[in-house]
Parts: sequence; structure tokens; C-alpha cells
Amino acid sequence: MNARSDTLKGATVGVVGAGMMGSAIAYTCARAGAEVVLVARTLQGARRGRHYAERREARALDSGTTDGASSRALLDRIEITERLSDLGPSALVVEAVAENVAVKQQVLQTIEAVTEPGTVLASTTSTLPITTLASTLSRPETFVGMHFFSPVDRMRLVETIVGTRTSEKTLSSALEYARLLGKTPIVVRDSRGFFTSRVMERYLDEALIAVGAGIDPGLVEDAAKDAGYPVPPLQLLDEISLTLNRSVQREQRAAVESSGGTWRAHEADRVRDHMIDAHDRGGRAAGRGFYDYDDDGTRLGLWSGLREAFGPVKDIPVDDMRDRLLFAQVVEACRCLDEGVVTSDADADTGSVLGIGFPAHTGGVASFRHSYSGGARSFADRAGRLADRYGDRFRLPNQDPALRDRSENS
Repeated sequence: MNARSDTLKGATVGVVGAGMMGSAIAYTCARAGAEVVLVARTLQGARRGRHYAERREARALDSGTTDGASSRALLDRIEITERLSDLGPSALVVEAVAENVAVKQQVLQTIEAVTEPGTVLASTTSTLPITTLASTLSRPETFVGMHFFSPVDRMRLVETIVGTRTSEKTLSSALEYARLLGKTPIVVRDSRGFFTSRVMERYLDEALIAVGAGIDPGLVEDAAKDAGYPVPPLQLLDEISLTLNRSVQREQRAAVESSGGTWRAHEADRVRDHMIDAHDRGGRAAGRGFYDYDDDGTRLGLWSGLREAFGPVKDIPVDDMRDRLLFAQVVEACRCLDEGVVTSDADADTGSVLGIGFPAHTGGVASFRHSYSGGARSFADRAGRLADRYGDRFRLPNQDPALRDRSENS
């Protein structure tokens, strides 16, 4: 690595893809002192990507958190181009193109061909297995996942994913780059959805399941606020967009089926499809989702037709709804720990609080379980009652003796 111990000054970082994620990564790297090569399919696209940095710096100037000279120097460090061959000098290249295996593999192969053997090549994918993406590379040992979170310049977490061929040197370099960017990295094992996406999906899916069962959408949102989530799930689904959420699910289904597995349909999928296909409500970007929006995109309130779309109305205690959201995520985190996707309670806590908005006052998904009133045994009892009432997704993976011992001794 050609950066100083406390800055990226002197390092060249390539970013491929100038959408929202790539643009923000480029800006974050430039703010950390790196020389950035931002590549898009067209020069116009790259220019739009650089405009993200220009807007952010304009706000910083207005707020007095930077000065003109520093701002100009930062923007001058972002070179825009449509030529992947300009990535040659890069010590690190971060790929941030569409969340599609074939697209990413094609781009990654081209990047590998124009960079030096020691260049660290990273993908920002949030769900696609790193080993799969690396399968067409000549140097898979230099490839690693670096899952940034949006907005990149404000979110502190980087989920660092190790493929089966990723070398220790590459992992060490990726972790150091993350730290130099001012981020907090965690290390996770390669699997579809990794850790954070798997746990986040349970929060969103539980809200969809509840709405589909006729539970008042307002109760779902209020229960999330009561639990301490910074953004309630239906609002978050609108922000992500239901269409994007569905495309990720379909990509997962295709991968499962192509590998010979059987895709198990989920009630959450039915609710999402019904919102999109029957009611043309794809989320905030479409101007209508679970919430209504005005012409400026301002959220007005929950869609008045939502209860009727999924009736009849079913009443449940708000405490049950709150715990359903929390326990769905904590139980999935237990599965991830059980499977070795994440190897420590500390990383599970860090990833859940910094990356996906699990209520910070709990300490995180692992701490929640151990600090639950009455301890881990009471947590397991409550999970069992939720499973009996609402479904087996709340059952703990206690078939692992080590996990059972850890629960009983907590």
C-alpha cells in the first residue's frame, strides 16, 4: 500500500460505476486524500458522478466546515473517465456496478486485465457471493468484498467479505483501506447476503408478512419506533424501493435454482409483488409505495388503501409486533454466528448497529440476546412463544450443542 499510516494521500484509488454508490465512494476516497479515478460507461456519466462531490463540497462550504482551497483541491483529486485502461496506476479498485453476477464478472475481468498484479480489487456487492464473482478472475487471491453502506460519506461500516481464494494480504490491505477512509470494518465469511443483508432482510420481511396478514400498517411502524429503530420498515422499504428489493430477491432465487437448490416462496414476496403488480406502488422513487408522496417527493402519510389491500384486519399486541421485528433479526444473527458467517458477537453487534440500524441502545443483535430481561434463557423462551404464535422463523438454531451451551450458560 502506498499510503501514509494515517491518510490515503499518495494512493490512487479507482472506482468503477458512477451511480449513487460509486459516486459517494469516490468522494469519500478523495476526502481521505486519495487520487481517485472515477470510471463510468460514458464521460457524461462520470461527470454526473463527480457532481455528487461538487454538491457535497458546496454544502460543506455553506456550513463553514471547509474552505475554498481545500474544496478545490479535493475536487481536483477526482479524475473522471470512460476508459477502464486509466485504472492502471490504482492500488485499489472498487467495483460499484449493477448488482448482477454476469455484469460484475465482465467488468471485474476487464479491470483485472488493465491493473497491476498487486492491485487490490474489491466489489461493493451487498448480496452476491465473492467466490462466485471471483470464479472468472485470473487472480482471485487479490479480490475481496468491501460492502459500503449508503450514504457512504456518513455511514461508518464496511462489511469486508472473504472469498475462498482471498489471500490474507488482500484482506489485511482491505481492512487498512477501510480504516484510512475513517470506516469501521468487520470481517464476514462469504455467503449469499453475507451478514448485514441477511439480518436486514428479516426486518423488512417481517413487516411485509405482518401487513399481508392484515395487521394495521400504522401499528407496524409505531412498533418499530417504539423499539428504537431509526427508520420504520415500511418507510425504509419505500426508500430502498420495492422494485429494487424485489430484484435482489429474484437474483437470489436465480442463484439458488441455478445451483440445484429449491427456492422456498415467502409470504413477504407475495405482499411485495401485490404492491407492485396490482397497485403500481413501487416506493418513493415511483411517487407511491406504502406511503403517499407529493410532487416534490415529500412523504405525506401511509397510503389510505393499504389496509383494504391486505384485509381483513387482524389485531395483535403492540409488544408482539415490536418483538417480532427485533427477534426476527436477532434469531437470524444467531444463525449467522452458528454458521460462522460472522465469527464474533462483537462484529455482529458492530455490523447491526453501524450498518443496518438495529436499535443502538440494545448494544446490537448479540448483546440484545444476552442482555434480554432474564438473560438468554428468557430470550429463548420468548422466541419459542413467538414461533408457536407466528411461525418457525423465530426458532433458534439450538441444534448446535456449542450454541446451546452458550445459551444455557449465559
